[in-house]
Amino acid sequence: MDLIFLGRGCSNNVKQKNNAAYFIENNELFLIDCGESVFAKLKENNLLDNINTVHIMITHTHSDHVGSLGTLILYCYFNIKVKVNIILPSHAVHKEDIKSLTRIFGCTEEMYSIIDEEKYDNKYKTFKTIRYKQTNHVSQICSYGILFDTTDGLVYYSGDTKEINNIQEMISSGQRIDKIYMDATTSNSPDNVHFYIGYLNEEIPEVLKNKIYCMHFNNDECIEVARKIRI
Repeated sequence: MDLIFLGRGCSNNVKQKNNAAYFIENNELFLIDCGESVFAKLKENNLLDNINTVHIMITHTHSDHVGSLGTLILYCYFNIKVKVNIILPSHAVHKEDIKSLTRIFGCTEEMYSIIDEEKYDNKYKTFKTIRYKQTNHVSQICSYGILFDTTDGLVYYSGDTKEINNIQEMISSGQRIDKIYMDATTSNSPDNVHFYIGYLNEEIPEVLKNKIYCMHFNNDECIEVARKIRI
């Protein structure tokens, strides 16, 4: 399972656009996050053409991850007559925040549906299940990573995080790992809310390093460091 990125930058890295990824199966678009630059990238790449269903997973409610969510919902509802499905876990702490955001954006509840992650179990070829995994990002809001179980193994998308506990649990479980998409920053500060890329060499077993794909870069230097990890 491969994710295609619409952007790979952190909130202030406008050069790389907002971090967001997608895949398509049978004219159904699966989108992870929808920051300020994402809707424009969807339109620019004609990704909403010939799409009959849009599914979106939201890792957290920082604006660089939800800033154009309202625009996407409104466009789908009025222009292509498609209702957006927001996939969330039943216990999602950010569910009410997302409902409030869509209301502020001018979306009514008839324009989108919130669907429990378990409703997607064993219905698609790309993945068998989708599961949200809570992450440690900032204290003000709840953040999640997303775990896909696929025929090629586990695919983990970290979302924004300052630790790798979920990845360590995956490794210790002994399950086959296909890919890990990991938040990374070159900032090495005690106040970090993203994961310092230098720790990846220390924390990830050598055999898994070619399965790591860094994202949410804070600058070009971070991209170069990420390339060296995979060599």
